[in-house]
Amino acid sequence: MIHLGDHYGQLVQMSYITRDMDAAVAHTEAEMGISGLSRGEAEIEVLSYGQKRPLIVKSAIANLGTRQFEIIQPVSGAIEIYTDAVDLSGHILNFHHIGIAVPGAYSEWERLLREVETSGDEFAYLFPAIPSPDDKLCFCYVDTRLRLGHYTEYLWADPSLAGIPAAPWLTTPLGT
Repeated sequence: MIHLGDHYGQLVQMSYITRDMDAAVAHTEAEMGISGLSRGEAEIEVLSYGQKRPLIVKSAIANLGTRQFEIIQPVSGAIEIYTDAVDLSGHILNFHHIGIAVPGAYSEWERLLREVETSGDEFAYLFPAIPSPDDKLCFCYVDTRLRLGHYTEYLWADPSLAGIPAAPWLTTPLGT
C-alpha cells in the first residue's frame, strides 16, 4: 500500500476549488496576503476513472518558494471530482487536494504509478491519458478520500524543465 507519509517530504501544493475565480483571487489577496497569482485556462484530455475525457479548468497559482498555492475553477468536461467533492456554495475557497512532487527521471514517475495501482486507491485523473517516456510533464489525482478525506495529486516534471513556473521544486529541490 502506498503510504502518503512516505511522500510528505515532497509536498509542494495546497489546492482549492472555487465557483468564481475573480472573487477567489481577491479573497486570497485580502485574507491570506498571497498576491501575484498567475492565471490561466487549460484544456487537456485526461484518463478519468478509466475513460479518456476532455477537461477544461481555469487556474490561479502562486509560487511561494518551492511550494504552490493553487485555485481551480472547473469549467467543463471531467469536472466531477471538483464539483462532487466540495460544496461550492459554502465558501469562495474549498480545500480539495494536496500535491506531491515526484522528483527524478521518468522511471520515478513509472514507479509511482505502479505504487498507486497496488494501493487500492483509484486514479481519478491521469495526464497524459496514456503515459509515455517522451512526456515532459505528468500528473495524476488519486482518490484518497476514503482514507484521508481529500484527493492527492502527484506531479512529475522532466528535470530539463527546471525554471518553469509550474514546477518550482525543480530549480530549488525540496529539502535544501
